[in-house]
Amino acid sequence: MTRQTKSEREKLAAYHGLATTMRGLEEDLRWGLEDSLRLPHAWREIATRPAIPQKRLVTIRLDEDVLAFFRAMGRGHLTRINAVLRTFMLARLAGLIPGPDEVQYTPSHEEEMKALAREILDAGIAEAEAREAREKAAEEKKALEGRRAFRDYKLGKGK
Repeated sequence: MTRQTKSEREKLAAYHGLATTMRGLEEDLRWGLEDSLRLPHAWREIATRPAIPQKRLVTIRLDEDVLAFFRAMGRGHLTRINAVLRTFMLARLAGLIPGPDEVQYTPSHEEEMKALAREILDAGIAEAEAREAREKAAEEKKALEGRRAFRDYKLGKGK
């Protein structure tokens, strides 16, 4: 029997985790946890305890049809979405879904062009707003000087 490398062991562990998660997801979709005959009452408390990986509250924007799809399955749609994301992660780690070994995001040319266009637009907007602010300040200064001159004229100063 040949020895496995650390990378191969990690891939096998991720593959096992993927298979376990998919089986659990399939059972939950089929049976659900509410009033399930497959779970003893004593286990329901265990099932409702926080999972070992700590959860983190995030805000995520989903396409309306994706959210409607998961909500249509009933309660626990966020847990199912997390399970799908975990399945993808484990499949990547197991090497079943090809991709770079290290996950590094590089924007596409289109995304980079959009970002540059947004930067240029933002710079133009900032420049226009600064120009408008300078013009407004100059108008206010001119109006203030006019009022001061009128006051001085009325009070007989500066003849």
